[in-house]
Amino acid sequence: MSNDFSMPVDASASSSDPGSIDRALRQIIVPPSLPPGFRSKLMAIASNDGLQLETRRFDLAVEHQREIQRLQSGYVQLRRHSLAVVIASTFAAGVCASLLLPWLYKQAGSDLSLTMPLVAAVIGAAAGASIWIERFGRAARQSAADQVLHQH
Repeated sequence: MSNDFSMPVDASASSSDPGSIDRALRQIIVPPSLPPGFRSKLMAIASNDGLQLETRRFDLAVEHQREIQRLQSGYVQLRRHSLAVVIASTFAAGVCASLLLPWLYKQAGSDLSLTMPLVAAVIGAAAGASIWIERFGRAARQSAADQVLHQH
């Protein structure tokens, strides 16, 4: 069998030196010639990519700051809504207790010192439960919408 690929025999290529293969390949393979202005074009592209990277980084930082502000304003709004719900629930419980106290006294015919706090607690629990049910329902709807979006 004859070998069509002839390789120049170099004494250093047969040694066990790790760089001997590199030297032998440099003797065989001729590097391709580069077109004129290749390095300057390459540097221009690299510097342009750097500018685009800085522009993108700045845009992302601005977007991140907007999202932080949106989240903080949402948090403040949530705290205000929670405070409003607590105040409204307390007021509603007081009104219901003052309206129900005479009726309950006639029905039970005894002291209602234990019954009234229980009625207020039930009213407060119902108000709190309605808020949590609404929040969890909104979160569940959002989660379902996100899953649909990720599937497509």
